[in-house]
Amino acid sequence: MEALRAYLKDIKKVALLTAEEEKQLALKVRQGDVEARMKMIKANLRLVVSIAKRYSHFGVPLIDLIEEGNMGLMKAVSMYDPEQRFRFSTYAAYWIRQYITRALANQAKTVRIPVYMVEAIAKWKRAVEQLTQKLGRRPRLKEVAKEMKKSVKKITQIRSMITRTTSLEAPIGKDGTGQFSDLIPDESSASATDELTQILRQERVGELLEKMGAREREVLSLRYGLKDGTTRTLNEIAKNFGITRERVRQIENAAMLKLRAYIRATEKDESKDY
Repeated sequence: MEALRAYLKDIKKVALLTAEEEKQLALKVRQGDVEARMKMIKANLRLVVSIAKRYSHFGVPLIDLIEEGNMGLMKAVSMYDPEQRFRFSTYAAYWIRQYITRALANQAKTVRIPVYMVEAIAKWKRAVEQLTQKLGRRPRLKEVAKEMKKSVKKITQIRSMITRTTSLEAPIGKDGTGQFSDLIPDESSASATDELTQILRQERVGELLEKMGAREREVLSLRYGLKDGTTRTLNEIAKNFGITRERVRQIENAAMLKLRAYIRATEKDESKDY
């Protein structure tokens, strides 16, 4: 605990970067500048802590979550393209969450939670806790559905998948004495398990990509290495699809218009407490 406190105290001393400083450092990183890479990493360590705290209730020590998140941050620094129109923190948040949620999924093998569900569980649990405090009781299904902005129909459609992958009696929590079913809000006994489908909120980036056309989705996935971690150039993508480089750029720009709308909605959330 002392080590964690000392770490948090140290990273607070590091100044945050302006947009211009961030861009210049990122350009140097792409040229192989090790010092610029380290400066960019250090300036964003607080972002990792902010995101890691959201997953602390899964029973994994916060310091371990931070270590995993830092690996995601380093990955983001290596891959970030400063020519794009969004700030590094937005791009880095994706990789930080990826590394943390994968680590949690591996840690929670007894519960068999798919990796894409881990962040959703965190958000769902926060919604339940907030409603419980507000209402003075455990919330009902419809109340949580409204809070999470999910339709009951959508919840019902996914319920069968949730019950197949998650045991309601699986041990969770730091000491393993709790059960997954303890997290379910009150409802009638016949429909209580419906609440589990609130877990269904997947990675927001994944949701956005699904709303795009197949070609836009594929171009962004290749351009930013969202599938395998390897970024591709416009020429490489053009060759892959058998189209011109300019056409790839047009597709990317169209997809970026949609992505920027997502960024405006999420960047404020990602930088909270940062």
